[in-house]
Amino acid sequence: MLAAVPAGAGPAEDATAFINGVMDKFNKGDAKSFVSAHEDNAVIVDEFAPHVWVGAGAAQRWMDDYARDSTANGVSGGRVDYGNAIQANSDGSTSYVVLPTTYRFMKQGKKMIAAGSMTFVVKRAGDAWKIASWTYSGATAAPEK
Repeated sequence: MLAAVPAGAGPAEDATAFINGVMDKFNKGDAKSFVSAHEDNAVIVDEFAPHVWVGAGAAQRWMDDYARDSTANGVSGGRVDYGNAIQANSDGSTSYVVLPTTYRFMKQGKKMIAAGSMTFVVKRAGDAWKIASWTYSGATAAPEK
């Protein structure tokens, strides 16, 4: 779901559109674009161990650990569906964006679902945005009906 940015949109809307694009690339399996959307020293907090990734290469280390955790737990086909931002604000150089999310995946052949949210902090890097931090918070996954 790539949100269109209205003409004359402000930096919060621009940052939200950037994040939506990053999530769309993640959902399509474009790991390279997902990783390159992060600052090198990004901070990531997620539900699986080690739960926090920080410092040089944090996004790539998260991707590697996500793949390892998925394999160990029989998880495949992970995707994060998202809705319109429930909060987005910006001072023009940094933005704070919260998206409602639904994490969908297969676990040992069963469709699973978990409602949650992702909170992003993005910073301007020249004319572009870069993810400085994100956190996933979600309910325990349950079988999708």
